[in-house]
Amino acid sequence: MCKYKDDASSWGSSLKYLPWDHTQGDSLSRKLISATVHEWYDAKHRSSSIEEVALINSVEVISCRLCGSVKVISYGKYRNGIKRYFCKDCCHSFSALTGTIFEDRKIPVSEWIEYLIHLFEFHSITTSARDNRNAYSTGRYWLFKVFAVLEDLQKDIVLEGNVFLDETFFTVVESKKRLKENGKEYRGISRNKLCVAAAYDEAGHILLICESTSKPSFKSTWSALGTHIKPESHLIHDGEKSHRILIERLNLTHEEYDSDLLKKLPDDENPLDPINEIHSLAKRFMRSHGGYNRDNLQHWMNLISFILTEPKDRYEKIDLFINMALNSPRVVKYRNVMSKNSANKRFITNAVQIRTFFFQFLCDVTHQKSVFQYEGRIKPGGEI
Repeated sequence: MCKYKDDASSWGSSLKYLPWDHTQGDSLSRKLISATVHEWYDAKHRSSSIEEVALINSVEVISCRLCGSVKVISYGKYRNGIKRYFCKDCCHSFSALTGTIFEDRKIPVSEWIEYLIHLFEFHSITTSARDNRNAYSTGRYWLFKVFAVLEDLQKDIVLEGNVFLDETFFTVVESKKRLKENGKEYRGISRNKLCVAAAYDEAGHILLICESTSKPSFKSTWSALGTHIKPESHLIHDGEKSHRILIERLNLTHEEYDSDLLKKLPDDENPLDPINEIHSLAKRFMRSHGGYNRDNLQHWMNLISFILTEPKDRYEKIDLFINMALNSPRVVKYRNVMSKNSANKRFITNAVQIRTFFFQFLCDVTHQKSVFQYEGRIKPGGEI
């Protein structure tokens, strides 16, 4: 029986060095492999380029990335040529990268280009990390940074004109599946499904919103879509009962098609084929990330919406993402999203929020210590 397992151990314990790099008398073939792997690693972990420094220095800094004050002055440059700023209020220096997902980076911003290409091409995090000569944990950590940048992507989307709407469903993880008394799984739409409302208009806007339920209801449908469809638009849908609340409250005209009849039509004759294509692409993308945390499903839907909408050119999309990341103060701390107990914790994405949280924690500790001192619960040595 084959015991091969495609995991990190199959590819060595180091991303840069090979097992025989520090031994004597290696064969010529091993020397060739080592030289090639080292060349790959160095190419993918180069220092910041002139173009990268110029891009970072072009970011307009009008307030402190640490406290939000506008009393900011230029303060020379760091050794790598990136501009330094100084805040007269909090007396801290910072750069244009402070408070962004690129803060405290050990890898140049240019490394993100290949990572994003892989992500947009439906590669898994594992294969992308392996190809980029990065640790798997780096790929996962960067994914949370992508989620942070795209967190508000769909907040202001409003569909208008002809609006196509249909729901799709994702299955909960095996450990959370509910079974019948006889041990068999429920069929069809059940509590083992997670409903996502998928809608788009002919202007190219795509909306993917989790309804936080297994089966759509009036309440969940209105909560998900009520602010995302322009009143008096034309709704094209499959007759789902919960859509009535949108039609009534937003005064929509509508076309209703029987879903059972639509399944028998060829794609080019199916009026809901465009929305079915969005369903198909979303599920294909999620299959390449099979072990994803369902608590982050909305973040995944934001990412898919970003991938499927304009611009279509992948490099223009990367350009858009990098500029969004540089110009929106969002920072994701490794321990907040990668620790074992972080599954149910929402990561903080605003730099000022993080500092405020930290200082509030210190104030709470100081206050608690003063209370203990007043009550005589602190010994002379300082122990509680």
